[in-house]
Amino acid sequence: MGTISEVLALEGTQEADVFSGPAIPSQIERTFGGQVAAQALAAAQRTVDNKQVHSLHGYFVGPGDTKKPLELRVERLRDGRSFASRQVRVIQDGRLVFIMLASFHRDGDTGPEHQDVAPQVLSPDEAARRGGGAPYSTRIILKEWTDWDIRLVPDEGRDDAAAEVTGAGYRHIWFRNTGELGSDPDFHRAALTYMSDMTLIRSALIPHQGEKIQLASLDHAVWFLRPFRVDEWLLYEQVSPTASQGTAIARGKLFTEQGELVALVNQEGLTRFLDENLGSGSAHGNWHNV
Repeated sequence: MGTISEVLALEGTQEADVFSGPAIPSQIERTFGGQVAAQALAAAQRTVDNKQVHSLHGYFVGPGDTKKPLELRVERLRDGRSFASRQVRVIQDGRLVFIMLASFHRDGDTGPEHQDVAPQVLSPDEAARRGGGAPYSTRIILKEWTDWDIRLVPDEGRDDAAAEVTGAGYRHIWFRNTGELGSDPDFHRAALTYMSDMTLIRSALIPHQGEKIQLASLDHAVWFLRPFRVDEWLLYEQVSPTASQGTAIARGKLFTEQGELVALVNQEGLTRFLDENLGSGSAHGNWHNV
């Protein structure tokens, strides 16, 4: 899979506010959900001046083919003095793959401030020394994401060996991008959107080790709270408060090494018992095995 810089290298088209997202070579048959969401956000960002995205909400409505580019059609819903709103429809071969609403906010507004306290966990280096590498379930796929350094934080109270075998999610993961990314905050927010989909839904499997589960991202929402860079360490705290009727909710908080809460992520995913007689294409959603 290409680097994050290659993923976000959109091309303009002859039609206003319509962009082409590059096809990214991959061993994954279906387009990775984080790629679709990140490219949709990058397209919306190109139509907004003097404001930065503060939230996005997207739905995966059909699978994408990794071998083909994506068409990103942006609709300018509103341009106000403080806020702007955009809708992005992601299309491939005439089919809707993903739809996103994104809101942008000007810099400089002030008001009350507070945040949740950052969790006290091992540092990235200490996590690595204690065996906190990439989760077993993602190692094959992560070979494609060589520009991301991902380190789970070992949990002494959980049977990590069993979790490794089943591919269960992990509550705390350090990550950063190792490329030369520059300082454009729009780029870093789109890159975080990409990364935020890599491991989150697997937190729903923590209480269900050993089950064979069919996974897919169904929707994805991100709130951007404070400045950050994805080429600096970020701690991804993940938790799944509920799973029922074949779906689960997963929530994430992202903190800097200094303890600043910089983003929140919510996702609903398909977590249906696997029917081995059916292929993964038997349900809607953006399928991936991360």
